[in-house]
Amino acid sequence: MNFLAELKRRNVFRAGIAYVLMGWVLLQGADFVLDLIGAPEWVIRALAVVIVVGLPITLFFAWAFEMTPEGLKRDHEVDRSQSITPQTGRKLDRAIIAFLAVALLLVLAERFFLAEPAPVPEQVTEATSEEEAGPPPDTGTSLAVLAFENMSPDPENEFFADGISEEILNVLSGLEDLRVIARTSAFSFKGSGATVAEIAGKLDVSHVLEGSVRRAGNRVRVTAQLIETNGESHLWSETYDRDLDDIFAVQDEIARAITRELQLQLTPEQENLLVAQPTDNLEAYNKYLQGRQLWHSRGPQNLQAAAILLQDAVELDPGFAEAWAALADTWLLIPEYSPTRTLETIPPARDAVNRALELKPGMPQALTTRAYIRFMYDFDWDNAARDFERAIELDPDYPTAQQWYGEYLAVRNRDTDAALAQFRKAAQMDPLAPVMWNVSGWVAAQAGRLEESNRYYERTLEIEPGFLATYANLTLNYIQLGEYEHAREMWVRAAALGEFDTEDGFNLIEAMHDPTARQAYIEGLATNPNWRSGAVDRAFVYMLLGEEERAMADLERGLEVGDPYAAHANRMTIYDPLRDDPRFQAYLAKMNLWPPED
Repeated sequence: MNFLAELKRRNVFRAGIAYVLMGWVLLQGADFVLDLIGAPEWVIRALAVVIVVGLPITLFFAWAFEMTPEGLKRDHEVDRSQSITPQTGRKLDRAIIAFLAVALLLVLAERFFLAEPAPVPEQVTEATSEEEAGPPPDTGTSLAVLAFENMSPDPENEFFADGISEEILNVLSGLEDLRVIARTSAFSFKGSGATVAEIAGKLDVSHVLEGSVRRAGNRVRVTAQLIETNGESHLWSETYDRDLDDIFAVQDEIARAITRELQLQLTPEQENLLVAQPTDNLEAYNKYLQGRQLWHSRGPQNLQAAAILLQDAVELDPGFAEAWAALADTWLLIPEYSPTRTLETIPPARDAVNRALELKPGMPQALTTRAYIRFMYDFDWDNAARDFERAIELDPDYPTAQQWYGEYLAVRNRDTDAALAQFRKAAQMDPLAPVMWNVSGWVAAQAGRLEESNRYYERTLEIEPGFLATYANLTLNYIQLGEYEHAREMWVRAAALGEFDTEDGFNLIEAMHDPTARQAYIEGLATNPNWRSGAVDRAFVYMLLGEEERAMADLERGLEVGDPYAAHANRMTIYDPLRDDPRFQAYLAKMNLWPPED
């Protein structure tokens, strides 16, 4: 008997065909299920390898063994007259037919039911307005540095783990050929259990850096791994066991490994940026990281505590430029989150940022802070513009520079469209930061574009449903639109989040549509503790109520006591009835905003 006939007799061909069809069906089903649960791509590849390896094993067993009523036996041990290979062959034929039928059903299902719909031709697609469009998909090299997990026994070391990852993020964001997602968006996945695929989809990045930090006494272990999001392949990973004194070297080594794996070409200036060590004083560095953590948490108490820690840091190391810059940022924000007036906080903020820039003249964060002080409080518009433009040139991925420059353009040039364009750039770097969309809504609203503003606010609440400022802002929008029930609804939500009473907000809403309640509210507004003198506070409410003289007096009072938003009156259309008033022009002139530029 020749070899080919023997292969047929032992059902080797049938077994091979049945196995291949079974493997294909199994892979198709597994691919659907694994994709549904978001499993990494290596799982399906591993299954394919197992199936391929199993084919020669199956063929060997079909040749060497035979299935009998007594079980599996070696072929030479079976009497030919007792062999049931014909029956086994018929069973394999039925299996082949069944697998073919399943395979055909899978092909038809994929072709007609699971296929993605064809794209709608461009000429019939309803275009999204440029003002509301999100950032375009990224096509270059991009990275999200996730918050490193705190593996230390002490949960208080959370600030250290976050600080290490943020410092690596800051270093990498200065590289020209790499788009780095900002901290707010990258850290928003902390503790969420989101997969790399989910993170990549929301942030539109090609790579993710994740890791962990374990600190015990004077020792620290840092583990980091770089993952390519398309396929979730691990490009690089490393574990560093070092003394705390070597933490800056670890950060540098991780940053260099990332640039190497992503094949980024560094300029000499960028090389210097990677090797720069901010301080030799580890205690100062710890206080700096704690202060920055509190700064990111915002709130009046956190900011006051951050100021104390950062002041300690610069006293421990007066040459610590990053700590001076962080201290300036903290003083800058305190009056925006508390009743503290700018006359108390802006002078130390100005001194701190100037010291930071003396130590490091090219620090983008410090340039941005100085630019903000120059336009919001010094009214030095030309130098503010130069600082913003230089900061953005040095670090295009710093979203705060883009955001604050947008506010500058809205105030100085009254150019709402240019401001919104800057906010969209900021949102591209920090797509999950609610503040970027909230400020877009705020600027659009004050330009009289209330419906557009509401859409930005809706986007804010999609990202962060508990963003209190947006509910307060929507309350004012609905008041101006005359939609008082919606205004009440928004104010109830704001009050629940801020844990304050709804009475004053309801009284304002009532005064807006009930003439009998209006005069009483107006008379009590001057001493109402819920409002402060200033362009976006009491003066704004006076304008809502049609009290232009009182509004003008309150604007002047606000400027005297340090209203942090005094300059914003220039861009707010609600003050247009006052623009021909010599008092309003004199008010703007004190801020170098009158006469307007051609």
